[in-house]
This record gives sequence, structure tokens and C-alpha cells, in this order.
Amino acid sequence: MNQINKIKINDLPWNPFRENADIKNLINKDLKIDLIKLAPNASFAEHSHKTTEWSYIVDGEYSDAFGTYTEGDFVINEKGSSHTTKSGTEGCVVLVIKNTN
Repeated sequence: MNQINKIKINDLPWNPFRENADIKNLINKDLKIDLIKLAPNASFAEHSHKTTEWSYIVDGEYSDAFGTYTEGDFVINEKGSSHTTKSGTEGCVVLVIKNTN
């Protein structure tokens, strides 16, 4: 028999992630899946990705040296890539998925 787990995302609290960003941890097993909310005009210093990271922009926008990503965009940051990020004037919410190994 298959087991189905339901997560009521709206019932999960936002937790501090870093300055100007909050996070909801959804899954942390073989994959790490988080919902991240960036404040308006939040910027983050250059950082590199230890594993491939997939991001789906749920609301708002953010940009980096490679472009601007808006609601509905799906962005793939390959393992070893690096970039800086800045959210738009309305901030943004991003669903982030990455491998844990």
C-alpha cells in the first residue's frame, strides 16, 4: 500500500534564513526542498552551488548577472556555478530544490 503525506504549506511558519530572507523547509531527505521568501530589493553576495539547484519562481522576481527571473520561470544553477542575486522591488518567493549529497 502506498503512503501519501500531505504538507499544508500555508500552516508552516516562515523561519529566519539570512538577512532579508525567510524559509519554509518542506523536505530534507534525498532532496532538500525549501520555499524561500526574499524581501524587496534584497541582495546576496556571490555564492557557489555545491550541488545542482533547481529554482521555480512562485511570485515576484530576482536577478543575477545572467538575467532576470519572474513568476513561472524555472532556473537551474549547475553544481559548481556561482552568482550574486537581488530580488525585485516587490521581493519574491522561490521554490528551491537540491540534492542532499
